[in-house]
Amino acid sequence: MGFSTDEIGEEIHRLFDPADDPSRWRIPLSDLVVYNEEKGVSQLRIQTRKVPQPRLDERSMVVYIDGACRDNGRSNARASYGVYFGTGSPHNANGIVPNSVPQTSTRAEIEALAKAIDIIFSICNQDYRLSDIKIATDSSFLVKAMSEWVEGWIEAKGMGLNGRKVAHYERLKELHEKLDYMEYSDEGGIYVQLWHIPRSMNVEADALANAALD
Repeated sequence: MGFSTDEIGEEIHRLFDPADDPSRWRIPLSDLVVYNEEKGVSQLRIQTRKVPQPRLDERSMVVYIDGACRDNGRSNARASYGVYFGTGSPHNANGIVPNSVPQTSTRAEIEALAKAIDIIFSICNQDYRLSDIKIATDSSFLVKAMSEWVEGWIEAKGMGLNGRKVAHYERLKELHEKLDYMEYSDEGGIYVQLWHIPRSMNVEADALANAALD
């Protein structure tokens, strides 16, 4: 399993980049993810020296997430989320972000992650082979927040480097703790990483998010 590293060479535990994974970087991006109709989820392909022909990684699952926000920045803004497991998957989901939380595009992305985590946990508790999970998003903020920044924010009691309270801190902290629970608890063994993808790879999750607003 490959790990991305930061500017000083330390591993970024929750960040996935196929270019850094020796078992995947030779596989073209267009061929890396395939839909497993039997399981109803998308999975990664893997390639090793012993078996050079790319094959399905039975442990893996790929989930695409996106948020949408109509009239972002205005008082009448409405936010939504989309979670995509593959064409025709029974696990695909979308919905409206509750009025009780900020109606912004950033919060929409965060709520998409929250919904995805809940569904992932449910799926993995029914299929114990699924343990290496990649959550794909085109939000660079969400990827960096969950893979690089959140532990520092927790140490600083929710304060950013600018001395101000981090927006959406409590929700991000809650999701970070859920991921730790999934990995390290007695019910654990579910390893989740964030994968930053281009928008062109996330059209289905985007469509789901926007459909919730139509």
